[in-house]
Amino acid sequence: MRKRTLCCMALAAAVALGGCQSGTQQAGQTQAAAETETERVSQSETSQQEETSGGQEDGSGAAGYKEGVYTAQAKGNNGDVKVEVEFSPDAIVKVTVTDHQETPGLSDPAIEKIPQRIVDGQTLNVDAVSGATNTSNAILEAVADCVTQAGGDAEGLKAKEAQSNTAVEEMDADVVVVGGGASGSGAALAAAGKGAKVVLLEKAAGVSGAGTMAGVMFADHSSLQKEAGKEVDTQWLYDQYITDSNYNANAALVTKVISESSATVEWLMENGVRLTLLDAGYGAQYNHKGMPTTAHGYADGGSAAIQTLHQRIEELGGQVLYETPGEELLFDAQGKVAGVAARKADGTTLNIHAKSVILATGGFGGNKEMMEEYFGEKAGTGLVGTATGDGLKMAWSAGAAEHGSHVAQWFGMKYDGAKSKEMPNGTGRLTELVRNPLLFVDKYGNRFGNEEEAYESAALGTMMYNLPDAKMYIVLDQGIVDDVAEKGLADVFVDRWAHFYGQGVSYVENGKTVDLDASTENLRTPRDYTEALEEAVAAGLAYKADSIEELEQTLGMDHLTETVNTYNQLCADQNDTQYHKDAHFLYAVDEGPYYVVETALRCLGTLGGVKINEQMQAVDEANKPIDNLYVVGADAGGMYGNSYVMFEGGTLGFAYISGRVAGENAADHAAGQ
Repeated sequence: MRKRTLCCMALAAAVALGGCQSGTQQAGQTQAAAETETERVSQSETSQQEETSGGQEDGSGAAGYKEGVYTAQAKGNNGDVKVEVEFSPDAIVKVTVTDHQETPGLSDPAIEKIPQRIVDGQTLNVDAVSGATNTSNAILEAVADCVTQAGGDAEGLKAKEAQSNTAVEEMDADVVVVGGGASGSGAALAAAGKGAKVVLLEKAAGVSGAGTMAGVMFADHSSLQKEAGKEVDTQWLYDQYITDSNYNANAALVTKVISESSATVEWLMENGVRLTLLDAGYGAQYNHKGMPTTAHGYADGGSAAIQTLHQRIEELGGQVLYETPGEELLFDAQGKVAGVAARKADGTTLNIHAKSVILATGGFGGNKEMMEEYFGEKAGTGLVGTATGDGLKMAWSAGAAEHGSHVAQWFGMKYDGAKSKEMPNGTGRLTELVRNPLLFVDKYGNRFGNEEEAYESAALGTMMYNLPDAKMYIVLDQGIVDDVAEKGLADVFVDRWAHFYGQGVSYVENGKTVDLDASTENLRTPRDYTEALEEAVAAGLAYKADSIEELEQTLGMDHLTETVNTYNQLCADQNDTQYHKDAHFLYAVDEGPYYVVETALRCLGTLGGVKINEQMQAVDEANKPIDNLYVVGADAGGMYGNSYVMFEGGTLGFAYISGRVAGENAADHAAGQ
């Protein structure tokens, strides 16, 4: 990326700018004249057509719309998004989203903004709201359907060009933060709390980032842990980071992050974020049971927490600018980082001149090209579409060293998105059944590891990534289905949350409240999952046959029959000499009909890219700090090896902790301290 240098010769810059403006103005006048003539000719042709045809008798009017109100729906992120569109003879009058199942908080900006932009521009050529792409596209698709129903030209509206904006604005700040997720919001608030003039830039139209989906952050000696008598040994946390990284982590950085963990939890709570303490294994990660109590979970969810931080930033005099992505760094005449060039929603270039810059753009999980470059096509993309590597590219342009670019959050399995949308009742019931230690095989029908890792998503995800195409196939028979229908999942497999039952434990993750008492009762209730399996078969997510041989032929798995026969013998012996799975989970696959459920690797995002020191400063290959530049959260490398840590709260904890430390340091630096 080319450095954008601040020119000290103001007169020369003014002359040059004036010349550009003059040329642009002349070009604009010429273009306007051409557009006027085009419009005149078009109107003339329309008039001639109406004279010839006697006008439009269908009530469509000049724009071709049949006046009235029309409804339609399209698939969003979680289900159908329904819209109601009112037309006059010549315009789209009103667009209303009447019903949806999208995640509150994350989808709100799209639901609020997309309809208005359609009406304001009388166009369907509207950019999706960053952070709510699926919701945005569903609204646009449904409105296009309504346009067609009303006799309008939907394809023409999709092709209608938006006007470009060449305006430039200048702004001064002490600290500018690029990225308004957990780490960026923490950084901006910490800087504002020290009296710095802060500008926080967020690409999305509202709160966004992995922090809105996450559930917990870690600490060792918080007030919540002290009150519960559940403080965590600091050395244990250190060992987890170091050993899980295969000794690749920056030990000084790890030490600093752990030492600031409890203070960061207290700081968040002081600033309005409600947290609750959760014992290990609170989620579906049954393998964590018995680990120390590190997890401080959102009581109100990640979106609410980050929104609270944004409000607090503004209360302290900072600015939070949504739909304003940072695009490149500004540099002074000496080549030092001196701010950020951003783009406002209306296309205006916003140059923010600052003494300190903090990059917190969430890695590059949403960048398909970069994901393929670093991980291959099989990796797919992460859950946060706005995380496209912007911060990494900016830091690298300033001379920061690349570090940690090959670390990703592999997190177990997902389904083919297009196929899963064809399941009338969703994939939840299917997941309840197959996310247990059944028989797992690769594309060739070979077993590849201990299926107990179904209860440790990070481990399972890493195992899946190492498969030829990162796809896993779950093999089960009618015997398992019948067993669960008679006894319930908790009895057949494990009662995952029995140690929580009766304590009223709940938390919010990914925008949804999880009640562990209700979850436990659900697993304990006998339930027939045949319907869910049949829906998956109909959607193409699963395959059914009366014999394993038939499934082998259908799927082209040359070794499936052999694998099943070998596995069944291990089950008969109650001794897994292959991969040492607990005998409790050894269920023979010998009672037809038989099912194979296809799953793909799930990626939450990436976890690095820029080398930093323990003060969260970007550094070059020689570990020399890059002047005025800090990098935090998923943009920062040094905390992980080839996967993320196997305990609760490690990643979100690093996000908030690194943000807070960087914000305080950046504010001090801006103040000359």
